[in-house]
Amino acid sequence: MDITEVFSANLRRVMQEKRYRAVDIVNGMGVSKQIVSSWVNGYRVPRMRMLDDLCTFLDVRRSDLLEEHTVSSAQFSNATGYVKLYDGIPAGAPAFLDEQVIDHIPTLLPHPENYAAIKVHGDSMVGAGIVDGCTVMIKKQDCADDGQIVACRVNNEEVTLKRFRQQGETVLLMPENASYSPLIVPVSDFENGSAQILGVLVQIIIDVR
Repeated sequence: MDITEVFSANLRRVMQEKRYRAVDIVNGMGVSKQIVSSWVNGYRVPRMRMLDDLCTFLDVRRSDLLEEHTVSSAQFSNATGYVKLYDGIPAGAPAFLDEQVIDHIPTLLPHPENYAAIKVHGDSMVGAGIVDGCTVMIKKQDCADDGQIVACRVNNEEVTLKRFRQQGETVLLMPENASYSPLIVPVSDFENGSAQILGVLVQIIIDVR
């Protein structure tokens, strides 16, 4: 891997370990979403002063971000594969999910068949760094922890991308944009099958080229 690939892989690893989102770096460092997405997606390595500021924010050393961390050949072999890319999932009002496969994305995620990459349409989740036209990587599962961002089916067939909150017998599907209101779904809808969690967000991919 070249330096941009090494840096990007290390940055994503550190963010996952420390539970940081891209928007946390944007807000914490006062840099643009485009700059952070270029780091995360392997298009750019920050200059030395910015790199030091990033290391300070993440509480890591330069070497943690710039040096290649070896992976055994067995691990690499088991992890390499492709995730199907679908178009698309609404980050706005719920809509029918277009399940057409439009591409395949290479990944080092183990068991790639357990994941789906989906193009996002809409701006209800911009506060979480999910912008119109980006791609989200979803781990397929039918449950979620409070506060996770989920792909969720509601009203039997409509699908949306929102933050999951449960309050007693009610689930709130929360937007990250003040222009949108929460979707209120009774827990009973999940029990009778008219609502279903399809998966949880594990990665945001923003194409800034």
